[in-house]
Amino acid sequence: MQSAAPPSTLIDVLAQHYDELVDHVRRRFRDRGFAREVVHEVCVELLERPPSQAIHTPLAFLRHVSTHRAIDWCRADQARGAVFESVAEPPDIHVHLEDGAAALDFRQQLEALVAIVEALPPRARQCFLLHRIHGMTHEAIAREIGVTRSMVTQHYNRAMDRIALQWEPARSLRG
Repeated sequence: MQSAAPPSTLIDVLAQHYDELVDHVRRRFRDRGFAREVVHEVCVELLERPPSQAIHTPLAFLRHVSTHRAIDWCRADQARGAVFESVAEPPDIHVHLEDGAAALDFRQQLEALVAIVEALPPRARQCFLLHRIHGMTHEAIAREIGVTRSMVTQHYNRAMDRIALQWEPARSLRG
C-alpha cells in the first residue's frame, strides 16, 4: 500500500509533473498561458496553505485542484463579463469638465493610497483587499485564508488605521 504524501512532497510532485499538469489544464481550458497561471496559483496556494490531511495520490490531487482552480477562474471571468460591458473606447463625458489640477491631485492621492496599501503587512493587505476591493465578508475571508473571523477583523482594522494615519484625504476627514 502506498503511504500518504506529506505536504512538501506535493510541491516536489508539482515540480516533477509541471508540464503534465499544464497540459492537463490546457486540454480542457483555454491556452497554455492560462494553464500555466492556474498551475502557478495552485503552487502558491499549496505553499501558503498546505493541506491539513495527508494526500495519498499527490498527482491525482494536483490534477483535481488545478481543474477546479481553472473552473473557478472561468466562472469569475464570466461573472465579470456579465457585470462589465466591454466598449472599444471609454466615453469622453467628463474630460472637458475636469481641470488639470484636480486630475493631477486625484492621481497623486491614488498613487499615495496604493503605496500605503502595498506597504501594509501581508495579512493586513490581504484582508483589506479581499474586503474592500473584492467585497468579501470577514467570514468568507477567514475561511479563504484559514484564520478566525476575529483575526480578519484585527488585520482589516490595522490596515484601516494605517490608511487613516498616512493618507491625506483620510486624515482631513478625521478632523
